[in-house]
Amino acid sequence: MLTKVCLALIMALLVGLVSLPADAQDSKDPKGVKVKGLVTSLGGFSATVNAPLLVSGGTVDLEPGGQTGRQQFRVPTYIYVIEGVLTTDYEAGPVGMKGVQYHAAGQSFMDNGAWWHSHMNRTDKPVKYLMLHIAYPGRPDPVQKPEPE
Repeated sequence: MLTKVCLALIMALLVGLVSLPADAQDSKDPKGVKVKGLVTSLGGFSATVNAPLLVSGGTVDLEPGGQTGRQQFRVPTYIYVIEGVLTTDYEAGPVGMKGVQYHAAGQSFMDNGAWWHSHMNRTDKPVKYLMLHIAYPGRPDPVQKPEPE
């Protein structure tokens, strides 16, 4: 099931980044596949890339009361909530991004990178989300870097 969700998300991201030829656009959707529109806090991916994209990431589980701690992604990062309600507190960012955000299962958002934040589970049920770092060769590694103490 998780593999299907990951594949669907990666395909949706790639479709949004690359325009398909006319004959591919006219083909029917495979049977049993339903893709909902992806909503992000920042709109579409704004960079023009002439190099292959590097997509890395994984799933993150937060137990009730758990949190990632203060972190900063160095590349654009896509988050899709699989289960529960994810609370994210951004210290900076544009209007609509700065402050606390709540995302329930089935919702997604995009972190443009370079903003300090913390992901938390403020509920009594587990939270699980898919995190995809989007970069291209020559960009900083898509890693989390806690602030030095």
